[in-house]
Amino acid sequence: MRRLRRPRLTALLAAAVLAAAFAVLPAAAALAVGAIIALSGVLVFSRPVLRNGSLLLAAILVGMAGIEVIAGVLAPPAANAGVSKVNVPDYWNVYDPEVGFRPIPGTTIDARATVDGKPVYHHTYTIEPSGARLTPGSAAEGPTYLFIGDSFMFGEGLADDETLPAQFARALAQPAHVVNLGVLGYGPNHLVRSAETGIYDRYVVGKVAAVITWTIPAQLQRVTGDGSWLWQSPRYVLQAGGGVRYTGSFLKHRLLDPIDGAAYLARSQFASIARADAPARESEQSELFVALVKRLKELVRQRYGAPLVVVDQFPEVVTPDQYDLQYLPTFERMRDLGMPIVSVRQLMGPSVNWPPYFYSFDGHPRAALDGMIARALKHKLEP
Repeated sequence: MRRLRRPRLTALLAAAVLAAAFAVLPAAAALAVGAIIALSGVLVFSRPVLRNGSLLLAAILVGMAGIEVIAGVLAPPAANAGVSKVNVPDYWNVYDPEVGFRPIPGTTIDARATVDGKPVYHHTYTIEPSGARLTPGSAAEGPTYLFIGDSFMFGEGLADDETLPAQFARALAQPAHVVNLGVLGYGPNHLVRSAETGIYDRYVVGKVAAVITWTIPAQLQRVTGDGSWLWQSPRYVLQAGGGVRYTGSFLKHRLLDPIDGAAYLARSQFASIARADAPARESEQSELFVALVKRLKELVRQRYGAPLVVVDQFPEVVTPDQYDLQYLPTFERMRDLGMPIVSVRQLMGPSVNWPPYFYSFDGHPRAALDGMIARALKHKLEP
């Protein structure tokens, strides 16, 4: 067999193929492809040192692929397994220089979901010209209630009149201006930046009675930009004394700090690295999350003279039926901030009661749960 005499060119071609494999394949499969490429070097290179190096590299890549497979098996099942979600239009967000993205004003979205081919929901999301989601039952006057948050507050999988803000507006004894400012994929960093830059001010009519947000454990990763949709989102860092400081977008930071950017790519590509980094990462996320909620509370009081009310879905007490008690310290620190809290888990009762309240494939609340929360908020907030 004729050996290659241009090892540098061969290595560059192999690297290009490996990069393409990582772009289109899971990490374990891409590492297996890399092992095959490296093993072929034993046959095509003429110099013994290159052949031995190829064999060593192949062994390392096979070992890494095995570790990835094990880490993938140990990882919790992915959300949306077996689910097909179709939105028309499929892209209904626009770039925003302050918060990264927001819904396109004046858009109507036809949203469908099926599980294994069976319909689950088919609803319309109506984005008003103001950029807020349509809230049937809201009045043009009266006290203002601002509902801010992510897809739970927006009401993914629910019709316009089934969302928490809409059910709250209809439950009130007196007309009120109720605004749904939930945005899919947001975290407390988006909410703080929106409040700091006055984005919420344009939705206020008269006096603000309360600002309501919904906190869930999945938001922790968003405050450190650990999500493929968060590149342009606002980044905050902790300061001495527990405050937070805005530093620009996650993309800007990672371009200026290649080490941090490489670390993000590594944990987003490799399940084994993400698993090893998880304990330290979750501790950092918890501290930053609570600091951002504290900052949001301060901003709501300063700008509107109103309370920040938290609809909370974190574990709050140690009971054997809860699977996510690692998040209990986060709730305890958040409770110490002294905000009014409506506990979702207390409303639902023991965990055996929970399944009917959520879409099983992604954990988003159904209309019945939003109705219970709306009534609890009414009793807490209505004069």
